[in-house]
Amino acid sequence: QVAQMGDEDTTNCYRIKDIQFFGSSRRILLQSANGPCPLLAICNVLLLRNQLAISRDARYIDFGELIGMVSNWLFDANAMTGNESNSSREANIRENLSSCLEILPRLNVGLDVNVRFAGPSEFEYTGELSVFDLLDIALYHGWVVSKQDQKAYAAFGHQSYNQVVERLIAFEEAQQAVLGASATSEKATAASSASAAPASDSAGEGVGGRSASPAASDSAGQPAESPAEAEEGVTKAKVTPEKRCASPPDSNTSRIIEEGMLIKEFMDRTASQLSYEGLLALHDLVRERQLAVFFRNSHFSVILKYSGELYLLCTDIAFAGTEIVWERLDEVDGDTSYCDSNFRVASVDSADAETDIPGTQADADERLAMQLMQQDIEEEVLAEAHAARAARAQTAPTAPRAPLVAGRPVDPAGRTGTRGNTAPASSQPAAPPASLPQGKAKAKSRNKSCTLQ
Repeated sequence: QVAQMGDEDTTNCYRIKDIQFFGSSRRILLQSANGPCPLLAICNVLLLRNQLAISRDARYIDFGELIGMVSNWLFDANAMTGNESNSSREANIRENLSSCLEILPRLNVGLDVNVRFAGPSEFEYTGELSVFDLLDIALYHGWVVSKQDQKAYAAFGHQSYNQVVERLIAFEEAQQAVLGASATSEKATAASSASAAPASDSAGEGVGGRSASPAASDSAGQPAESPAEAEEGVTKAKVTPEKRCASPPDSNTSRIIEEGMLIKEFMDRTASQLSYEGLLALHDLVRERQLAVFFRNSHFSVILKYSGELYLLCTDIAFAGTEIVWERLDEVDGDTSYCDSNFRVASVDSADAETDIPGTQADADERLAMQLMQQDIEEEVLAEAHAARAARAQTAPTAPRAPLVAGRPVDPAGRTGTRGNTAPASSQPAAPPASLPQGKAKAKSRNKSCTLQ
């Protein structure tokens, strides 16, 4: 059953947006709740391929209905021919279909994906990935180590993320062991030096601090040492503490530390889970106008190559009322451009402009009511701020106050969000929020998950 307009945006209910895709009308799903949701990316690929269809009257769609639509397409795309020569292949497909039907209901919360750093299409195989195979959807990532870096590529190029994490743990343990042994040996050296100093003084001095005579030594029954023997004894005393120092790390420990430093440097440099080598490899691997799923930062997006450029489908709920459809993937640091359905860079004004969304008069009334309610809230907050300012002007001391510093993040559409406010606690009321465009008040109050983190 198709969800109605009154339903809230959750992981079980998705809003629908109408776009143009190479001159044809398409409907895509938007994500409001924070999370990876691989099912959303899979369904959007099928919708853009026109392999799934959603009623034109629907504004929201339920998760259960999406599962039913994808399941039906799985059976249609992998229909059995009944040919005996293909009986083994059909048995394998039947088994994979059974596994996929068990996996699909779990795709709204996540997917077990373990990338390998050798290339964009390299993943450790799991049962969940069979869904992409049966739907004929490619899965890519951009976390790739360069083959030009021979040491790093040989060290972990063909390993998975989980294996690399285990090696990082071993690297830290080996480093701590070496540092601990070094600290222990330094303490032992210091203690030996301290104990050797009084013994040396007592042997070289007599009563009252005078040098002992050879006769005194003879009277004790001990032969006097020659200068050469005395010097040799000092040398032995210096060498003895060094023998207590920790031996250098063995070859295995040295290899763990050396390769661990290579892994750590790569992980720190590619904290965004996208490397320049991976971006170049994606350009070579993705075909022109190919639709696939892109995995990055535990998030799944639709990726498309058009005119030699890579684009990601913008499915965050913040883009529901804008003409923004695509995000250009041309930088690893997130400094990218947002484009409309014709792949033209959208300006800030057009990004904030409200687009026409088909609906009933009740929908328009609801948007108007939300706008009026937001205006009332702004006026109330402004009035309270003026009243508080007047009260402080009468009672506050003359000493200057520390300014209120507000750090509000700006989302990709250019609007100030409500999360991540770093302003310090203060008795001064917060400044009134900026006026929101018509119809966006409801979307602003929800948690948002950017498509590309």
